Amino acid sequence: MKNVINVRVRIVIIKNNKLLVQYRKDKDHYFYVGGHLEYGETIGDACIREIAEECNGAKFEFKKIVYIRDFIMPEKDEHSLELFILGDIDKFEELEHLIDPEHTNGSHWTTWLNMDNLPSNLLPEKLTPMLLNDYKEGFKVEGKYVGLI
Repeated sequence: MKNVINVRVRIVIIKNNKLLVQYRKDKDHYFYVGGHLEYGETIGDACIREIAEECNGAKFEFKKIVYIRDFIMPEKDEHSLELFILGDIDKFEELEHLIDPEHTNGSHWTTWLNMDNLPSNLLPEKLTPMLLNDYKEGFKVEGKYVGLI
């Protein structure tokens, strides 16, 4: 079998001082909305598709790539490049506790986390302090390589 590097988009949406994330009940952690880039799909198109799929048809506005990171788990034969994309969407309250349609058992849902009190189980944990600092500074830097975290 040929080794493959996947590309994932992780979408950073902050509205009203709240960060949009998904919660995974069985693992008790939060993570950024997003997914894998499909063959032939642009980064922008992947963001639009992922937001539409996971946020009940919400419209996505691409702003910029804020972080690039390596995600490597040799024990699971997984190597991904993750692009954290800053953007905006046209929905807010209706996304709270919206069940992910790919997990109809109710184990994954969207929620808004207060930027002043982000939990320690927001993955990847080491990105949170950087995100908070860059948010306070208005995300001035684009495409920051954060390496393997």
